[in-house]
Amino acid sequence: MEAVKTATKLPVIVNGAGPVGLTMACELARHGVEFRIFEKNAEPSAESRALGIFPRTLEVFSTIGILDEVLAEGQRLGAISLYNDTRRLARMDFGHIDSPYPFAISLPQSRTERILQARVEALGARVERQMELTGLEQDAEGVRARYRHADGTEETIEGSWLLGCDGAHSAVRHLMGMTFQGAQYEEEFLLADVKVESDLPLDEAHLFFSKDGVFAYFPFRGGRGRIIADQRPGAKHQGEEPGIEEIEEIVKRRCFHRLEVSDAVWKAWFRISHRMVQHYWSGRVYLAGDAAHIHSPAGGQGMNTGIQDAFNLGWKLALAARGVAEPKLLESYEAERMPVARAVVNLTDRMTRAATATNPAATHLRDWLVPVLTGIPFLKEAMAERLAEVSIDYRGSAWVENHGLGLVHAGDRAPDAVLYDRAARAERRVFELLKTPGFVLLAFEGYEGAPPVEDILRDLPGKVYRVTRPGREIEPGMLEDRDCRARTAYGAGEEGLLVLIRPDGYVGYRGENAAALSGYLERLTGAAGITSGDPAQ
Repeated sequence: MEAVKTATKLPVIVNGAGPVGLTMACELARHGVEFRIFEKNAEPSAESRALGIFPRTLEVFSTIGILDEVLAEGQRLGAISLYNDTRRLARMDFGHIDSPYPFAISLPQSRTERILQARVEALGARVERQMELTGLEQDAEGVRARYRHADGTEETIEGSWLLGCDGAHSAVRHLMGMTFQGAQYEEEFLLADVKVESDLPLDEAHLFFSKDGVFAYFPFRGGRGRIIADQRPGAKHQGEEPGIEEIEEIVKRRCFHRLEVSDAVWKAWFRISHRMVQHYWSGRVYLAGDAAHIHSPAGGQGMNTGIQDAFNLGWKLALAARGVAEPKLLESYEAERMPVARAVVNLTDRMTRAATATNPAATHLRDWLVPVLTGIPFLKEAMAERLAEVSIDYRGSAWVENHGLGLVHAGDRAPDAVLYDRAARAERRVFELLKTPGFVLLAFEGYEGAPPVEDILRDLPGKVYRVTRPGREIEPGMLEDRDCRARTAYGAGEEGLLVLIRPDGYVGYRGENAAALSGYLERLTGAAGITSGDPAQ
């Protein structure tokens, strides 16, 4: 059948409307970029699948504008407890994490998707469903995507860029011939969403290292929860659905606490893999989330990592699509996000192998090592921060620039702090300033130089805030650092400091020289002096 060709070329095409594609759509809409988002399935997912939402992703959701709904529907988890057959080995809590949200949220992916889709619609866009990508071509000017509608008619859509957010079996990745290297684990895993009655705390996730295998329980709101268990190599269920009696027996053998299950609304056996693409992009096609990397669900990192892929790429694509920055800026996406995904794949692989170990010597070592390591405060905190994803940084990126010493370095996630707006008689948190799409430039008192800070952003989207010490005379537009915590957090000295926070909440520039900051922005938008090649070439 001859495909109908759309008359207008789009700036961006998004393929896939799971959590990653919907986050990308939110970001493009917030930044004022025209796009269309397509999904082959007729309805949003009814399965819970990914469920853990960690502090950094909660910060992203706050910026996007869906945090209140997520907090209202999700179960707050303040810690993860680890057990063997007889006792609790360790409790790793999130309370120390430097975030407005020092906890995780347990929420079925189906609900997360519906909340994100509602936000996309509130921003004036919509998901076009039952649209299957069947062909994809590109040249130096853009892409041509061929879609099949539910009635069998086909449509060719042209765009400047196409984003593959379509999951582990990505049609975009297959059509582009992008390799997906890795392997599948030997074990099968049981997954079930069930009604739960238990004496285990509802505000914690629970992981049991049993001699019969690993068992995990994640509470949901409303008396329900997710359970996960492994089945040793050799067992092949070949798509069979586990029975409730089988689930009950696994729970009984592996959890020494009272935990009664019933009313399984979703249950399945599944296999997991650890795979990554060699490159996140080829020409004008980019991959994000499971389309680019998949790994064990250990640690609940998958959906969070994919959402942050989208959050990293969205603002850069917006600058390129609006002609504010050269497309070369988009190369920073792979440079910044691929090391993160590689670290997640390696971490979850080690966690999975440790959790599913059967060798007596290995299990004895694990049961001894877990309480020892988590008993060392700085190691325990570092492990929690890594799971929370607040310690991720882009310090090695060529697209950030740092001058001087301080706890915060260019490439770090910008710390939150409370500032005071005297004119409005209200507190203004740094994270609140980031909700308006664009850059945020904090000019700490003491800075004097040329060009004036108000002129530095020029045509870039964003806003400049002068930050002064407490008790000083305040001019309109200034913010008061009443407890000096912002100065301390960012390392501002007597001579002042300029901190440019990118739209994704990471510090792009930190230094004392306005001319150097202006030069950095010229390189960022024009990519002058930053070299990298198309991986497809």
